[in-house]
Order: sequence, then structure tokens, then C-alpha cells
Amino acid sequence: MSIIITLCYNMKVENKGVLSVSEFNELINVYLSTMGEVNVKGEISQFRISQNKWIFLTIKDNAATVEVFGTIYNISNHRELEEGMVVQIIGTPRLYQKSGRFSIFANQISPSGTGALALAFEKLKQRLEKEGLFDPNRKRQLPEFPERIGLITAKGSRAYSDFAKILLERMGGLKIYFYPVSVQGADSTQSIIRAFTYFNQNNLNLDLLVLTRGGGNLEDLVSFNDEAVVRAVFTSKIPVVCAVGHEEDISLSDLAADLRASTPSNAAELIVRQRSELLTHIQSQARLIELGLNDIISESKRRVFQSISQLKNHVDQYLFRMQKHIVNFTNQYANFKHKLVLKSQQLETLIRILQNLDYRNLLAKGYSIAYTKDKKILRSKSQLKSNENMYTIVADGKIHSTVIKIE
Repeated sequence: MSIIITLCYNMKVENKGVLSVSEFNELINVYLSTMGEVNVKGEISQFRISQNKWIFLTIKDNAATVEVFGTIYNISNHRELEEGMVVQIIGTPRLYQKSGRFSIFANQISPSGTGALALAFEKLKQRLEKEGLFDPNRKRQLPEFPERIGLITAKGSRAYSDFAKILLERMGGLKIYFYPVSVQGADSTQSIIRAFTYFNQNNLNLDLLVLTRGGGNLEDLVSFNDEAVVRAVFTSKIPVVCAVGHEEDISLSDLAADLRASTPSNAAELIVRQRSELLTHIQSQARLIELGLNDIISESKRRVFQSISQLKNHVDQYLFRMQKHIVNFTNQYANFKHKLVLKSQQLETLIRILQNLDYRNLLAKGYSIAYTKDKKILRSKSQLKSNENMYTIVADGKIHSTVIKIE
């Protein structure tokens, strides 16, 4: 406060003690700017949205009122606000220079108190549910064996240590990319959104994201029920596991996530399987594979032996048929050979007969053959006349002669 007084004093000196209205308002704004952000709690007595861009509301307590101004781009939960709701305003106090009207420029408006938070929670839940953000059919299947995990939670928190401890106890060799965030407070909503933006825009080849924090009441979990955070969970290109609070705590981010875990430890249990359980499963599967292979080998052996037996039968039958053919052929060959011998003998006989009938053999024995001049065998003397020519064939040639006398 002493710094603020000094500042005002210095400005007053610089302005020589006389301020115009605009100078006075500017002086007050300078004074207010030194306060930084303030956190003010009150009941909404008036609330309106202008041009679908500007938010105007008045909050009050039992003794006073203050006006609040904001934009729908900063106040993502403006649809859940209504008159009569107790809220906390985080923003910067300021004085509008032209009118001298005092207000708070809101950076964040959060329902305050169990009743207001529960009302805002239900209103937002119903609206987002109608949009399909909680539809079970759009939830993605998580990889069975994740290797690269993005973790979004507070640095040094119990949620971080519980999650990491259980994860490493159950399965080693995992790579965790940790993005520290504020899980409650003025910057928590934007901090969580920045984490989702980072993981989705940087190509880290993550298998899934884990958003987690410890338990708390509705006021502690307000960031995880913020519409902007819920939409960041819903639109994430990477599957999201949400583990906010304890077993009984359910946030809207839980409902929008691909998988909801009751606690940070439970998230680790759902993401990875127990190493011993996995080894047992692998051994069981290996045994089933071995049994299956043995069955296949046994069946293959049976089929091979059956095929060998069938082949042997076919070969035996073929050999038997071939042996019969060989015997038949041998018998036929023997018959043929016997017939050939007989035919040879017959042929020799015929040859001898022919040789005996060959006139040249007769000629060699001293016989001769007489022919008339017309080359006809001379069989009778009547075939000749005196002085006719004739010829005689003997073994070694022809003899030509003339008939001198016929008796």
C-alpha cells in the first residue's frame, strides 16, 4: 500500500496539485493497475450478454455491489451463469475513463459454494451430453501395450507419485512425457489446456494421455468441470485417460475421456497390466500354442503315415499288376519263341523243297532245258520243224542249234 500512496503522491506533484477529470480517472486507473488481479466473491444480481460477445453482470453482498465486464472468449462457462448464483471473479479492477465507472474486467468467473457449483455442473453436463461429448460410442480403445505416455498433473503432487509408482511397479520400460500444470486456482484451466495443445501439436508419437489429480470438493475440481477443459479432452487426437479425485468424485472431464479411472493409482492399473500377470498370460498362451503345434504335428504325422501307407498300397498293387504283366509277357514271349522255332523249321523245310525244285540244281546234275525259237520250253517234237533254230540251257550256259532231222 505504501508504494501505491507514493505513486499517487508523485503524480499529484507532477500535476502540481490540480487534476482534470480525465487525469484524475487516469490516475485512479494507474493506482488500480498496481493492484494486479483480484479475487472477489459475490452473488450475481444482474446478468446479460451483449452482441454475443460482451458479458455484463453485477455482483453483490449484503452491503455493496460491483459491476463486472468480460468477453465470452475468456469466460468459457458463461452459459452456466445465472442471476442468484454465487461466483468468484478473478480479474483486474479498472475505471472507465470517459464515464468514471468502476468495474472489474473478468478473466475468470467460477461458481462458488456447493450449491452454485452443483447447479453449474448439472447445467453444463446436460448441454454437453446433448452435444454428444459423453457418448460411449465415440470412445476409443486404448492400446493394449502402451509404450509412450503423456502425463498431465501438478508437479510434485501425490497424484504424480502414485501414478508413477504403480506404473513402474506393474510394468517397466515405459517412457513418460510429463507436462506440469496447475490443477486448481486462477491459471489452472488455461494451464491444462496448454498441456493438451502441446501434446496434440508436437509429434511425440504418444499412445495415450493421462489427466489426473488428487481428490477434492467441487470447488477444488472446478477446472476439470470447465467447458474449455472438457472440450480439450474431447477433441484430443490422442486417447485420454482421466483420473480426477477419489472413487466418488466424477468430473465432466472424466465423462468426456476415452477411459475414466477412479484414482491416479487406478489409472496406472488400467493402462498397463501387471508384469507377473502378463508373464503368466504369455506362458499360458505359449502352452496353448505348444499344445496346438503338437496337435498339428500329430495330425500331420498321421496324415503323412496314412499317405505313406496309401502310397505303399498303390505301389504294391502296381508292382503286382506289373508282375502279372511280366509273367503274361514272358509266357507270350515263350509261346512266340516256340512258334518262331516252328516257323523257322517250316521255313527251312520249304527252303529245302524250293532248293530241290530249283532248275539250276537239276541243270547242275546234268539235266538241260530246250527252248524253241519262240522261247517256249520244248515239250514235244511237234513243236519243231526241220531247219528251225532252238537253244538249250545247261548248267554253265546256252547252246544254240538248228534242227536237222526229226524222227
